[in-house]
Amino acid sequence: MADSGPGASSSPDALIVPPAAVLNTDAAQQKLLNLVNAERDKAGLSHLALDSDLSQAAVDHAQLMSKRGKLSHQFDGEPDLLQRLTSHSIRVDAASENVVYDVTAEGAHQAFMNSPRHMENVLNAAYDSIGIAVVNDHGILYVVEDFAHRLSTVSDDAAALSIAGQVTKLRAAAGLPSLEVVSDPRVQALVDQMVSRETPDSHAPMEISGVRVAASYATTNPDEIPASVARVASFRGASACAVGVRFARTPRYPSGLFWVSIVMMGQNPTLASK
Repeated sequence: MADSGPGASSSPDALIVPPAAVLNTDAAQQKLLNLVNAERDKAGLSHLALDSDLSQAAVDHAQLMSKRGKLSHQFDGEPDLLQRLTSHSIRVDAASENVVYDVTAEGAHQAFMNSPRHMENVLNAAYDSIGIAVVNDHGILYVVEDFAHRLSTVSDDAAALSIAGQVTKLRAAAGLPSLEVVSDPRVQALVDQMVSRETPDSHAPMEISGVRVAASYATTNPDEIPASVARVASFRGASACAVGVRFARTPRYPSGLFWVSIVMMGQNPTLASK
């Protein structure tokens, strides 16, 4: 029996378990991964990578299902899926979960594929990672598959360096000299204010002495500067650049975002033409 809807449950008491049909749980995990990726092959989709962090989150939930003797996506007192992933320091911008009990990995997979909601998770093109847990409870396999699109796990400092490097590349493409990259705690403080307000603010940095143009935004990918922000990098009169970055989860964005502010310091407020 499988379930993909929040709060649904079922009892395995009616199952008649043939012990010889039970796989080693590690082998069952690998079998399920192979079956999922075979389905994605048939649909022309890229394979999902087995993720150890996602798998550990799945194990925690599968063990709880085994203890309770029923299926559920969230038991009383248990965090929801996104909170469970967050507790394992997993950064995602999309996630879903399949749960099932059966006596074989093949049976569990077939139950998923016979259900449109479960099959949709297996064949979701947005996902790139999967965590799989199989808990063997007296011959009953409690299976959890956690699907996700993982976000960058780089630190704030590494993200700031990446963004500064992108500014340098954009300026080189515009025929402009590279800039000194400075660390300005005032910029970082403004980024933290953006996080608390859950709103990017490109005006507040203009209050900092020496800042001529600024752009602020929130993103899931710090390795790409939005096209709407790229023109700021072509500020002709700039002599220095400061970048503030903070990855944060907020009530409005529980999966987390990189909050970014790029400020260009200089005397001549003209922008390079393209």
